Amino acid sequence: MRKRIFIISAVILFYSGFFSQAYSSFNLSVRPYEGGYELKFGKIEPSLNIINKEVVVNIISDLGKPYRLIQEVLEPLTNQEGVVIPLGNFFVYALRGTNRYGTLSVEQETPVSLGRTIIYTSNSLGLSDSFTLVYSLRGPLGVPAGLYRGRIAFILESTETGQMPVINILNVYVDISAQAYIRVVSKTGSKVIALSSKTPEKSLSQISLEMKYPLGGTFRIYQSITEPLVSVEGKRFPLESISFYISGAHIGTAPNVSQPLSLKDELLYTSDLKGNAENFSINYQLGDVSGIKAGIYRTTIKYLLEGPGSSPLRLLDTYNLEVNIPAVFELMISTPTGGKVIEFRNLKPEEPPKRFEVDIEVKTNLEKQYQVSQNLVSALSNREGKTIPSKFFTLRTEGIDAKGKLLFPHNTEVKIGEMVLYISDREGLPAKFKVIYELSSSWDIAAGDYSAPIIYSVTEL
Repeated sequence: MRKRIFIISAVILFYSGFFSQAYSSFNLSVRPYEGGYELKFGKIEPSLNIINKEVVVNIISDLGKPYRLIQEVLEPLTNQEGVVIPLGNFFVYALRGTNRYGTLSVEQETPVSLGRTIIYTSNSLGLSDSFTLVYSLRGPLGVPAGLYRGRIAFILESTETGQMPVINILNVYVDISAQAYIRVVSKTGSKVIALSSKTPEKSLSQISLEMKYPLGGTFRIYQSITEPLVSVEGKRFPLESISFYISGAHIGTAPNVSQPLSLKDELLYTSDLKGNAENFSINYQLGDVSGIKAGIYRTTIKYLLEGPGSSPLRLLDTYNLEVNIPAVFELMISTPTGGKVIEFRNLKPEEPPKRFEVDIEVKTNLEKQYQVSQNLVSALSNREGKTIPSKFFTLRTEGIDAKGKLLFPHNTEVKIGEMVLYISDREGLPAKFKVIYELSSSWDIAAGDYSAPIIYSVTEL
């Protein structure tokens, strides 16, 4: 019985030693620190300074022989058109002190090149080890936007003859943002397109689109206004009263003839087939704003990029569009003599009545009802101080462009003091009308020149 037990024990020990030799460990794991099995730099801007991604390397070996880890680039970072991110932008280095036994060969930044690069060499005992590699992208990246893919092989080699190398493949992805290639800038540095009807100079505004690098394919730039121009009071501004055109575009195509704004996506620019970089300006101009209520109207304009290589529109930038219509409430008076008095010259008895016409215009955008009045300061008199009885002095009003009420459509005696000539409609629309003064002669009136000062005013009701 003891003999059987001894034999069985020996057999077990024999097989235990056999399996230990047959299953010696020599393995490699290369994984991004952030997880997963692919090294992804994400969406980056070509003007970036630097971006780092860590990779954790684990080596298991119980061969008792030295080994080394080799990095070999199978495919450089390349886009669909074959453009490669230069070696001078892609580096690797090992974090000092993250290993325990062997020697790190890339403690200084080293370009990620196509050749074989020794990353790590074990100690003489070939002990298992782990360490961290850092892959760096340094800008600016002088390449077109798009997705760049690469493949890096990590080869674990033993000095022991007959030991098969272990290979890990790491896929690398870099997505360079097209938006970063195109900047929307204004002269003032603010993101406001400001237009005003106050002066001709203020009725113009300009912003520029600046491109630094080619995008590698045809692209288009649109502007989009999705909300109407609205004031605080809720009044809408007609977009068609603002026009735009493109200046400075020579490589691509763009509308160089003014066209009105609208609530739709407007094509601003189409590049050439290679998507070459070009700077150009978008010019906005305020048109006729007569009849538009005073106020500040606001909305937003979005600038969108289409392509290359993608159909969805991507946002480049958003600007505020602001239109300032200053308050206008003016009374314009035009007389034959250009003065502020009513004059009748060389009056003679028994002559036909003499006429003196005054053109009156009210400019307003307040949309408030108003009235126009006159104030005859004194009776008509000549140099000697002789006056004319009021019964010989009449007026009537005639409409030129007036939606309100003219109070004296027929001849009416002109009285000293205030007389209301016109009352606007409830919307307070601008108006033009004429006041016709007539002076009849009589044997009771001395011949000569007669005049009287008169004051016109416009008042809100």
